[in-house]
Amino acid sequence: MYNVISWDFWRNLLDILAVWFIFYQILLLIRGTRAFQMVIGVLVFLLVFFVSGWLKLYTLNWLITSFWSQIVLALLILFQPEIRKALARVGKSPLLLGIPLGDASLDIEELVKAIQTLSRRGIGGIIVVERNTDLSEIVEVGVALDAVISNELLVSLFLPYSPIHDGAAIIRKNRIASAGCFLPISLSSDLSRQYGTRYRAAIGITEETDAVALVVSEETSQVSLVVAGRVTPQTDMILLRQTLTRLFRKESRPSKNRKIHTLRKRFYGLLSSVPGLSSILKFGGRSGTSPRNLP
Repeated sequence: MYNVISWDFWRNLLDILAVWFIFYQILLLIRGTRAFQMVIGVLVFLLVFFVSGWLKLYTLNWLITSFWSQIVLALLILFQPEIRKALARVGKSPLLLGIPLGDASLDIEELVKAIQTLSRRGIGGIIVVERNTDLSEIVEVGVALDAVISNELLVSLFLPYSPIHDGAAIIRKNRIASAGCFLPISLSSDLSRQYGTRYRAAIGITEETDAVALVVSEETSQVSLVVAGRVTPQTDMILLRQTLTRLFRKESRPSKNRKIHTLRKRFYGLLSSVPGLSSILKFGGRSGTSPRNLP
């Protein structure tokens, strides 16, 4: 019987867990970005490579093999922004590999107040709230603020005599990161002609990322919520508060402690299924240290 307590077993287990952890962090890093779509493309490319070899499609397999020698350089070029961000996160938190420890919840009340004020005064504006997709490229183009969200500050950014009133304000981690930012404009021919530049910018940024945009029309004072390229007019501010709460409030998500407890139970359940290891866990339980009894 294989000795599960041997050093080789624990070394192999540590090796598997380390590889799993690294790939999991990479997926978290590129989740919600365009790089994730590139990863899907690379996986499809690998699938075609193995299928062509299995079916003995020599010409196709040769073409893929020829390109494969350049794939490492191509990946470095394609994923340059993501690699730079990952190294920066590791540098800030080398022990946790850049894992975020939690951010403050979005100040929805001040945000809605600002939208109401802009609509009531007939001032056009666009506010983009970052979610999982990193908006650093857009933030860096604007005027850096890093300010607390407040009704007065947000309204002042879009006053007609403000030099940055034509751009968008970006909110990141419950802070106004920058203002006067230029957003990608949607060039879709399916959009209604009633949508001006602000609406097309809001649609463009929400089509490319998972960000949420709030738009106030300068002509009609209409407030609209834009998510995933879809424009939804908002006439009831109470309903808008509820929608934003559902999108951003951490209280509406499962608590981290509950997630950790679930992962812990699954981990010990996996260890218990290993032949020979279950007896060790049971022996530990008799001593009052059973992992199943952990909180």
